Amino acid sequence: MIPQNKILLFFWICCAFFTASFHATGAVNNAPANNVPANNAPAVETILQKGFPVKADELEKTTDSLFQEYESQKNISSLVFYSYGMLRLANHFSQVNDFVRASEYAKTGFFYLDEAVDLYEDNPRVRYLRARVDAYLPANLGRCVVTLYDTDILLKEKTKFDKDILAQINYMRYRALYSCKEYKQADALLAQIKEENPNLNLLSLGVDGTPEWDVNEVTQVMMPLVKGE
Repeated sequence: MIPQNKILLFFWICCAFFTASFHATGAVNNAPANNVPANNAPAVETILQKGFPVKADELEKTTDSLFQEYESQKNISSLVFYSYGMLRLANHFSQVNDFVRASEYAKTGFFYLDEAVDLYEDNPRVRYLRARVDAYLPANLGRCVVTLYDTDILLKEKTKFDKDILAQINYMRYRALYSCKEYKQADALLAQIKEENPNLNLLSLGVDGTPEWDVNEVTQVMMPLVKGE
């Protein structure tokens, strides 16, 4: 028997992640035409254009296609999106009260998200995509430690990103510090973010909200990965 509080926590986890998770469709549609990715990962490109399928059976087919695509093309974006798809399936099964399957899909999703970073640890975009998920999960999961590690590495390679992505990274680090109960450091970083980016939309989220994917993340992080960069 799964304790009720764990069931509710798991449901919250999935909903928090997937409420924000692919509003990427509009971001891609608004991106400049010359930034459309090459056809190195057609399953990923389809998701960027149309979003993940809503129906579970179609979503399962999509995740299967993503994994097959990764095995054949070795394009890391396919593996990252496979992990995202598994987490979406976890969300689906939690909503229909099949918590055993939901837990299995969630474990698989996080396993392959970590695997992607381990396999491509020198690729900052892959690390960014893991941090982007982990930063906005509940503190109870302990993934804030992973986010602090990832954002520390990303900030050391800040020349690879523009100011908009750096603002995202700093805010993810702030949320991780807060979740890890490093409140003094979190407050100091938040004050720095407000001073450097007083009009940053992320500031309206507080400590519970999850941002939608924006066009900068799509063009600077997702598309280059699809193109094999």
